[in-house]
Amino acid sequence: MATMRAGIYKGKLQAEVVDMPKPGVGPKDVLVRTVRSSICGSDVSGVGVEAGVQFGHETAGYVAGLGKEVKGLKEGDRVWINPMNAMPKYQTCMLGGFSEYILVPDAKLNHNLFLLPGAISWDEASLIEPFGVGTRGKNRPGAKPGDHVVVYGAGSIGLFCISGLIAQGIIPVVIDIALSDYKRALLEKMGAVICPLNGDKFKFLKEHFGELPQRQSGRAIDVDIVVDCAGAPNIIDDFFKLCKPNSRLSIVGVNARPQEVNLARLMSTEVVMLGSSGYDLADIEEVIDNLAHKRTLVNEIITHHFPLEQLNEALNMAADREKSIKVVVDME
Repeated sequence: MATMRAGIYKGKLQAEVVDMPKPGVGPKDVLVRTVRSSICGSDVSGVGVEAGVQFGHETAGYVAGLGKEVKGLKEGDRVWINPMNAMPKYQTCMLGGFSEYILVPDAKLNHNLFLLPGAISWDEASLIEPFGVGTRGKNRPGAKPGDHVVVYGAGSIGLFCISGLIAQGIIPVVIDIALSDYKRALLEKMGAVICPLNGDKFKFLKEHFGELPQRQSGRAIDVDIVVDCAGAPNIIDDFFKLCKPNSRLSIVGVNARPQEVNLARLMSTEVVMLGSSGYDLADIEEVIDNLAHKRTLVNEIITHHFPLEQLNEALNMAADREKSIKVVVDME
């Protein structure tokens, strides 16, 4: 029986790479040989992952086998796997990105498998999934060129959101209380505006974007969209302090703590608060197009590479936010 090496989740920041049977291919299946897989925050925290199973879901590779009923694909094709459509609901994080082979059942092009243009490197391909999450964060509120946008948080998802905005021609202001020297230099290289934290951020935003009359009384900062990629408890209050009529707050960052919302202020300003989760087909198509046309610097978000046999070391590095941003596992 043919075997493969596979990363098995054993607990928080613990994994074991073992031999296990290589999946067989049914008539509607595609077998993908993984080449690169990046580490998600869920891989580090264990959220959405069960002990004793294969895990990892930010991955890309090439078609190593396919069933006779599969259309539009052939062996050797470079592909990105959409884990949201390749796995049952709530099992996305257990796709098996840290295994040498992944079986995609009921495979369909542009549904659970996407062809990769030749201009996209393997490193870039491993970032399509989180780049999709960041892209949806700015697409949900309908960001368009000319909008004034503030992004809270420059972790990996924040950086992907910022990358998507800049690829679209929007220069956001970034607010982050824990910028490393590397992140600061990367943001400057990307072209983002960094809000200084040694002063009044609202004063800075007023000077940068300007002011205009509030709908009923007072003045508002001319900000169209705020994207929360940090999940910090102050962001909703900040939004109400700077919002103008019809401004939008897109909530991407995870904050499980209950928070009070001033509904009278929500009503009187006619602002909009939106949740943003995952991505859809349009977001992924936009990501692939941006990567293929080199409109972003997302490959520079990758700070470390590890081989599969050092999966434990890779997970622990990914957990160290002072030393790393995005950690990639080289599967070949």
